[in-house]
Order: sequence, then structure tokens, then C-alpha cells
Amino acid sequence: MKKSEEVKKYIENLIEEGKLKNGSRLPSCRETAAVLAINKITVNRAYRELEEEHKVYSIQRGGFYLADFDLESEQEKTIVDFTVVKPDKRLLPYREFTHVMNKSTELYKTSAYDYEEPKGLMSLRNVLAKYLMTGGIYTSPEQILVTNGAQQAIGLALQCIFPDRKGKLLVEIPTYSLAIKQAQMMGITMIGIERTSTGYDFKKLEKLLKEEEIRAFYFIPRHHNPTGYSLSEKDKKKAADLFNTHSILLIEDDYLADLGSGKNAMPVHYYGDKEKVIYIRSFSKTFMPGLRIGVGVFPKFMADVAAERKRLTDLNTSKPFQYALELFIETGMYEKHVRKVRKIYSEKMKKASAIYNSLKSEDMNWHIPDNGIFIWVVDNREINSSILESNLKEQGIIVKNAEDCFLPGNIIENGNRRCYRLCLSGIKGENLERLSEVIKAFQQA
Repeated sequence: MKKSEEVKKYIENLIEEGKLKNGSRLPSCRETAAVLAINKITVNRAYRELEEEHKVYSIQRGGFYLADFDLESEQEKTIVDFTVVKPDKRLLPYREFTHVMNKSTELYKTSAYDYEEPKGLMSLRNVLAKYLMTGGIYTSPEQILVTNGAQQAIGLALQCIFPDRKGKLLVEIPTYSLAIKQAQMMGITMIGIERTSTGYDFKKLEKLLKEEEIRAFYFIPRHHNPTGYSLSEKDKKKAADLFNTHSILLIEDDYLADLGSGKNAMPVHYYGDKEKVIYIRSFSKTFMPGLRIGVGVFPKFMADVAAERKRLTDLNTSKPFQYALELFIETGMYEKHVRKVRKIYSEKMKKASAIYNSLKSEDMNWHIPDNGIFIWVVDNREINSSILESNLKEQGIIVKNAEDCFLPGNIIENGNRRCYRLCLSGIKGENLERLSEVIKAFQQA
């Protein structure tokens, strides 16, 4: 038996004997090394392997702790849902975050529960400005708004750009369904440009910009929702130049930026005119969905207007969560968590690709990226979506037609009623094999 396996077995025995319970601290590496008469480095490596298996979690300078296992209901254990966009519960760093929540309360005491200015804590915005700079976003804390999720930031951007409902919003086809619904509720007229695996048809795009009264373009450059596509750096630069030439504002939804999208990949904000780009980031999809903290980087002329509109709707974003996120980022815990999530999601995509390649047929058109969380399925055949979805549901698998990601009445080359978005973020590794059942269902439809 390998020494690291010996360590794991020792921890399992402690659990079986009732000496370790959920949430309790594991013996230190030094203690375990002494008991087993092995190297402390080997113990640390074994603990890290247990962490990767979601059996333990670590707190910086606080040791390793036994994770809680009973996180799912019986229904959640039997249903594999490819429609839900949220992390696997075992990836949520709730223990670590509880630690920083408690720490922030100790540090800031009652001030953590007072009202705060609409833009958010200045200390957090200072931290965010430095953090965003590592990804190519150069801005000041005064231009940053801490929002209740990226969804609120999108809404604020639309309110600021379309106060009189004049002009049109250009969106990608397909695009994020809730962005479409927000614009519809606000009475904003939308037109679309098709988003494909190779980007945009720039001739069509320029024609639209010349002929239509477009005020802004809402787009998702990387890890696109729902397709999972990412723009090349060349196309990002080209798009930034084109929209700048036509003086059109950009709403860049970079919600999954922390997952990365290739070496030296930058946001469009980096290439464009900073006074014509609203940059949006989320901490939900890679971190904790319930935290509901997003970031909007607004042009100087719009930042105060956006803050005032935010104040009129919710005064401020949860102050305790802001303090805790600040500590989580500053201590390096967030970056550590993101590296872990990035690795796991990449492994899921790799496994999904292997399953698909082993079963695919010539008439299948599936896009499975190297990283991200979405698989995009386009079926050009005349199939009955309802029957397909019903058959899979009987097998305990949930999929859903992506028609709500298209503008009403919009027709594209592939047709929108045979498109599916499969989200892998919440699918446990052991359930990923069931993707083969989805592939076979499409083949048999």
C-alpha cells in the first residue's frame, strides 16, 4: 500500500471509530506523521488528495477539516439535471466562507451590519480593483459598483443606457435568456446578430450598425451562455474597434472570466474605449450562487447615475457578505478555490468530450469546449423536442430546449427549436457517464 493511501485509511478508521465527525479538524500533518512513522510531506499530499475528492476542506493556516457529506436530498441523488446552472454542492467553500464571515464580524463588529453606500464598501472596491487588474481590467474603485449578482448589473446598465426607451439593443443570437427578459420588461427594442463557433459575420454586423439605430450591444465574449463559445483575441479587438468607430456602448458580460479561456486571453474592455464599455463580472457561478455578489465597472460618466439607480431599488448590497468576500480574496482563499474549480470543470469537459467522441455519429453537431460549463447541441433534423425531453425525464435525466435564448420570431440557419444547452457545473463526476444516455436519446429521436 502506498504511504498516501495508508494516511487515507488512517483517517477513514478515525471516522468509523467516531473520533472524527463532520466539520471536525483532522489531526495535524505532524501528528499523523508521528503516529504512522512517515514523512510529514506525504501526509500533506494525502490530505490534499482527500480535499480534491471533496472529503475534506482546508482553511488557510487553519488546517484540514472533515467535510459534511449529507448535502443532497434523495431526489437530488437520483436526478441528473443538465439545465441547472450552479456548482456541485460539494464544491461550495461554505466552511471556509463561514470562517471569514466570523472573522469579518470580529474585525468590524456592529459596523458590518450598518447601511453602506450604494456602490459598495470602499475597502472591497479597492480589493476588487486590484483583483480585476490581474485580468486586464484597469479601473478605479470609484467606477466599480458591487451589485446583487451580475443580473442586477445588467439591469442597471440597461436602465442607464435606455432611460427613454429610444434606440435599439443589439444582442447575440442566441444569448442569455434573462437578459432578453429584462430588456423585454423594460420595453427595449432588440435586434440580433448570430453568434457561431467562429464568432460573428462582421459584414452583417457592420451593416446592422450602419442601418439600425443601435445604442448598445449586450454580449458574452467567453464561456458564452448558452453555447459555451469564446471569441478569439483577434475578434475581440475587431469588435472593440468596430463598435468604437460607430460610438456604440458595449455591455460586456464576462460572468465566467475566472474560469479562464486560453493563454493571454483578455476581456474586450481591455481592447476598447473604457468610456464606452460596461464590464460585468459574477462571483456566483464559480463561487457561491446564494452569495449574490456581482461587479459592474461603469464608465466615469455613468458610474454615479448607476449608483443612484441602485440606491432607489435596494439601498446597498449585503454588507456582511461584502466584508467576507473582501477577506476571502485578500487572504488568497478565493484564488485557491477558483484554481480548484477550474481544474474540476476542465476535467468534466475532457470526460464529456471522450464520451461524445466514443458515440458520435456524422449527423451530430455538439460543441464541447476545453473549459467552461456549457455543451451546445444543435440538431438539424425534424425532431419532437417534447418527446425527447419526456423520454429522458423517465430515465431521471433533465434537459430543456433552448428556445428562450432566442429573440421571439428570430430565425437562424440552424433553427432554434432543436438547440439544447447542457450545463455540467452541477453534475457530479460519477453522474457524468449518463451523458451517454443523452447522446443515445438524440440519436434515436
